[in-house]
Amino acid sequence: MSSVNDFLVTAGRDYELCIQLEPSFPKDYAVSAASFHIQQAIEKILKAGIMLMGENPEHTNSIRKLSDCCTRLGIKIPEGMDDIADSLTIWETANRYDSYITFSQNKYETSKKIYLELRNNLDICIKAINSLCDNNQEIDDQPDLNDGPQMIM
Repeated sequence: MSSVNDFLVTAGRDYELCIQLEPSFPKDYAVSAASFHIQQAIEKILKAGIMLMGENPEHTNSIRKLSDCCTRLGIKIPEGMDDIADSLTIWETANRYDSYITFSQNKYETSKKIYLELRNNLDICIKAINSLCDNNQEIDDQPDLNDGPQMIM
């Protein structure tokens, strides 16, 4: 199974690929690939959030299901996700099996904003967790002199 970091790295790659393809819009190959990879970026960032909260993400490509799971776990979902969740899932499926997709530039732009907001929120959470772990490690490494002699390894 992938780790939180694996999902974050691959989500970042998917997002970056979208950005690299944008100069070739409206060519079909660019729109098709970018719409597929923005869905993948959001799917992976949602799965990273679910794992960060201590659960294993469902094996699904459904952005709505993953988003609902995140909401249940207390992860704030950016405004606009309800408007694009189903379209993102359709883009992912259609790009694998169909030669034509219905693409909306507005939904694509909203998707990029949502990805960036989710990524930023997860980065903040990870930094906070790492800070807490670092602080606890420092505390655990310090002997408690009130308890008598101790061996420190």
